[in-house]
Amino acid sequence: MKLLRNITLDNYKFYAGGKTRKIFSVAYEDLTTLIYYRDNDSKFKLVVAKKDDPPIIIEKGITRAEAFRLMNTRP
Repeated sequence: MKLLRNITLDNYKFYAGGKTRKIFSVAYEDLTTLIYYRDNDSKFKLVVAKKDDPPIIIEKGITRAEAFRLMNTRP
């Protein structure tokens, strides 16, 4: 798990690389959970972001099974 500070969620895509695309997003109060997918590596990233001052983003590499389990879980 990696903690990134001072990177807004809008700029995260540039930080993670241009080929990264968001495939899932859910927000609850001030936390946003996203799953990004990289086509060329076939890798999934779980990202939890908090809009604050400074913004905080936590990212973790996850497997395909974990990504689909999270996407299919209803809040």
